[in-house]
Amino acid sequence: MIAAGGTGGHIYPALSLADELKKRGHEVVFVGSRSRLESTLIPEAGYPFIAMDITACEGNLVKKAKGLLSVFINYFKAFKMTKGYDLVIGFGNYISIPIVLAAKKQGIKTMIHEQNSYVGKANRFLEKKVDLVIASYDESLPQFTNPHTYLIGNPRLSIACQSPKDEGLLPELGLDPSKKTVVIFLGSLGSASVAKIIKEYLLNFKDDHQIIYATGKRYYDMFKDIKHPNIRILERIDAIAYMKVADLAVVRAGATTLAEIMGIGIAAVLIPSPYVPNNHQYHNAMALVNKGAGVLLEEKDLSAASLKEKITELLNDDEKRSAIAAKAHALANVNVLEDIIKRIEELWKQ
Repeated sequence: MIAAGGTGGHIYPALSLADELKKRGHEVVFVGSRSRLESTLIPEAGYPFIAMDITACEGNLVKKAKGLLSVFINYFKAFKMTKGYDLVIGFGNYISIPIVLAAKKQGIKTMIHEQNSYVGKANRFLEKKVDLVIASYDESLPQFTNPHTYLIGNPRLSIACQSPKDEGLLPELGLDPSKKTVVIFLGSLGSASVAKIIKEYLLNFKDDHQIIYATGKRYYDMFKDIKHPNIRILERIDAIAYMKVADLAVVRAGATTLAEIMGIGIAAVLIPSPYVPNNHQYHNAMALVNKGAGVLLEEKDLSAASLKEKITELLNDDEKRSAIAAKAHALANVNVLEDIIKRIEELWKQ
């Protein structure tokens, strides 16, 4: 059983691990919130999904109290839910807490995976109680006290490494593969705070390179009328496929996106969202930036002019861009899935 939910940053890595487990003959069932993203993404991926009515432990004091009560109530429901499983895995988020705790209480093997460099509250709470902890960044290791903690990485990294490059992708969009291409995406929903700045940048675009901008569902209408021979506006993209054919990426610093960047080996301008818990996207970004594997552009410093400056600088300096890409890929453990499965199999033998 895998508990994952809330955002794509938790869900997509969990699905990648599930796919590998399924290939090896294991049965996988997911559990998540009835009202959040996982309730559509996971069934679409073909996995059984058990929906829970659970409230996030965030917001003001009243909302946090309701969230804690919700977790407490679901803890008792989770005993029946987890009965008979051989392993229960939590991928962060509050949804993991009642599921993992109930499994542990019944003697079922338990594991958590942390995608971010700054460990989330749910995993901080669970890490001492589980049998196995998998981390994605060396910066997160001092935050864990469980002796069975291993630095392996994000399952999406393996997918990024293994995915073939689609040489026909740019021609299908009417773009020229011989021109330098920048792909810009800021999450599945997009970003209100950044959308206006990107629109200003695109409306004043006069360069010869090409831009592919994935707006996210909420902001497609805001951009759909922009017409330029070197600009393509899309609502959503397969991030791995498009980064494989691009020379530069402009992205948020979500854990899954950065894992994909490392797996592919592409230079990226990182714009961490300042609106996430514990400012974890900034910490994720700095884990790359401090190693010369990415370029930071904080939202407080973001403007159409500063965005243009960063993009132009990197596209005009092939040596610098290539060095950043190489350093990003050097951080990648290309055997993430294989190494996680190995630890799981060792856990089953104990």
